[in-house]
Amino acid sequence: MLNDYKTYNCKIIKITPEGSDSKTLTLSMPYKGFTFLTGQYVMVSVPGFGEGAISLTSDFNEKKFFQLTIRKVGVLTSAVHDLKLGDLVGIRGPYGRPFPVDLAKGKNILIVAGGIGVEPFRPLILDAVRNPKKYQKVYIFCGSRDESTLLYAKEYPAWKKTCDLNITLDNPKTKKYTKGQVTALFDIKNIPVDALAFMCGPPVMYKFVMAKMLEKGFKPENIYVSLERHMDCAQGVCQHCAVGPYYVCKDGPVFSYAELLSFKSWLSPI
Repeated sequence: MLNDYKTYNCKIIKITPEGSDSKTLTLSMPYKGFTFLTGQYVMVSVPGFGEGAISLTSDFNEKKFFQLTIRKVGVLTSAVHDLKLGDLVGIRGPYGRPFPVDLAKGKNILIVAGGIGVEPFRPLILDAVRNPKKYQKVYIFCGSRDESTLLYAKEYPAWKKTCDLNITLDNPKTKKYTKGQVTALFDIKNIPVDALAFMCGPPVMYKFVMAKMLEKGFKPENIYVSLERHMDCAQGVCQHCAVGPYYVCKDGPVFSYAELLSFKSWLSPI
């Protein structure tokens, strides 16, 4: 049995720049049999710089390596960005409740991502690209600030072969992308209301996207969101990530909207 608190050292195999302030690290497997599901995360650590929760972003079918996309925003992530090929990163996990991808087999899926919220969906998108007949149709609504903040842009041609990719930018530098908030895409594209809707992004986005989904006829039990909270232990012990009756680190981070209807505190960032 694995020790949920044990940290494993993983070697950096490859470093890929993403946008203006992010990097995707390709890492050696932490232990034999390491697997994860879409929406789960690991706790990443660098000695002397702390530990933090980072979404897993590689194809969950891959057995030889895994990937993390990390934006440079603080002390720990800056330390990670300073690492070189061959350096070691501390990893423990995976943790958390994933998106219900098994329920989506043979069905339509709507992915709504704001900013770096696209990261936890990349495993699902790569799975759809690898297995084009597994899902009926995968629609992607992705909003970001401008072209420099887009993640995985080099992969878009491959994504488009299987998925219906739609992008909005707050301040586009070209006419290639739609100008505006991600909610504008609901008035441009017709999405089957029987689709399972998966969402991740800034908490301020959720209220407006949720209103659009309900307006279009989506049912609360078919809408799933990944909550953003500060998670220290990943075990529900420190209680820093408590939201209503839940601990986001272990009861989530993925919840159905139906589960969250009884209280409003989940809309407030911590």
